[in-house]
Amino acid sequence: MNDSQPVFLQIMDKIESDIIIGVYKEDDLIISTTQISKVYSVNPATAVKAVSKLTDAGILYKKRGIGMCVAQGAREKITLRRRKIFFESTISALLAEAKTLGISLDELVTEIKNKKGATDND
Repeated sequence: MNDSQPVFLQIMDKIESDIIIGVYKEDDLIISTTQISKVYSVNPATAVKAVSKLTDAGILYKKRGIGMCVAQGAREKITLRRRKIFFESTISALLAEAKTLGISLDELVTEIKNKKGATDND
């Protein structure tokens, strides 16, 4: 955990990332709020808040007597939201900083392609 954003948001991001990369699939049971609080060394109320927000967003659902599970369509829902944020915020910030630094769009595209090529083998 870091100080860049509230801890419950960081926990939510981690759970969402685990869903996106396939650690958790639809209807899989996620770790309990008690386990989350121990793994991340946070107050149990913080873990409950993160899971509750994910439930409110339709990412998780409660299986009575069992625990919290990944909802149907959760991966797609998370991916669509994150893509929207990426294109609206991240790309805009990237272009604004490039403009400030006098980096042309061609230079930027070339750098992106070079970085992509360097990571294609990973």
